[in-house]
Amino acid sequence: MSAWRRLALAITFLTIVPIRVPAPVTDADVTASVAYYPLVGAGLGGLLWGLAYLMQAWPSLLAAAVLAAAYTVVTGALHLDGLMDTADALASRRPRREALAIMKDSRVGALGALAGVLVLVIKIAAWTTLLHRAPFPWLVAVPAVARTGMVWSVAHEPAAPRGDAPTLAQQYQGAVPTGVVLLWAAGVLAALLAVGGGWAAVLLTVGGMVLAAGAARATTRWLGGMTGDTYGAVNELVEVWGWIVAVVAS
Repeated sequence: MSAWRRLALAITFLTIVPIRVPAPVTDADVTASVAYYPLVGAGLGGLLWGLAYLMQAWPSLLAAAVLAAAYTVVTGALHLDGLMDTADALASRRPRREALAIMKDSRVGALGALAGVLVLVIKIAAWTTLLHRAPFPWLVAVPAVARTGMVWSVAHEPAAPRGDAPTLAQQYQGAVPTGVVLLWAAGVLAALLAVGGGWAAVLLTVGGMVLAAGAARATTRWLGGMTGDTYGAVNELVEVWGWIVAVVAS
C-alpha cells in the first residue's frame, strides 16, 4: 500500500490527474514519492504516444501543437514555470540572495517568457518530425529520462539556503539513493535498446544524465543549492536534449 500511496503522491504532484491518495500520508511518504517521478514521466510519455496514435491522419504541425498543449495542461506547466523563473533569475545577473528573490516572484519577465516559448517551439518542431517517422518509443522515453535526471539533482545537490519556511528542495534533499536513480536510468536504457534504440538510446540516457548532473552542479555553484524552480529547469533542459536526439535518431 505504501508503494501505491507514494506513486499516487508523485502523480498528483507532477500532473493534474485527479487520483485518490490512500491515507494516512506521512512526511516520509511525500519525500519517498520522488523516487517514482521517472515512472510518472514514462506515463506522461505514454499519454503523448497515445494521442499521437489517435492523430495519425492529422497534419503533423497541428498534431504536434495539440500534443504540446495537452502535455503542458496535464503537467500543469510545472516544469516549464520553473524554467521560466530560473531564466529570469539567471538573466538578472544579481547576487545570490536577489536572484533567489526573483525566482520566488510569481511574475514572469521577458527573458523567462522567451525561454518558455523557445522550449515549446523546440518540442513542437521535434514532434512534427517524429510524427512522420517512428514516435514510439521516443515519446515515452524522453519524459522518463528527463525526470530521472531531475531526481538525480534531488539526490546529489543540496537545497539552496532560505531564511523562511522549509522549501520543497529542502524537504526533498537526499530523498533518493543514488542506486535508485541509476536503476531508473539503466531501465530506460535497457528498454530502448530492446526495441532497437541503438546508439541513440545510449546518447539519450547517458547524455541526459550528464546534462542533468552538470546543470544541477552549476546551479549549486550559482545559488548555493537547488530550488523547486531549478528542478523544473533541469527537467526541461534534459527534455530538449532528448527530443533533439530522438529526431536525429529517427
